[in-house]
Amino acid sequence: MAKTRKGKDNRDPITKRLDALIRLFIETNKPEKKKNFSEPVVARLLMNLGLTPTEIAKILGKKDRTKVSSYLYSKKKK
Repeated sequence: MAKTRKGKDNRDPITKRLDALIRLFIETNKPEKKKNFSEPVVARLLMNLGLTPTEIAKILGKKDRTKVSSYLYSKKKK
């Protein structure tokens, strides 16, 4: 197995295209008057559709799932 370089995207071309289409769909369907269609809203919407945090991060252009986990899971109050 070949070593992968850091930052190289190893997804297959079909997955990349589907991620791009999903992102384009999200961008074009943002309500113009409402400003609350932000990344957290999109992340929760995608999670409700059955996508994993890793897939959501890739669609939103984040490096890893930890960047979107704060959108998806509420913090426990002490």
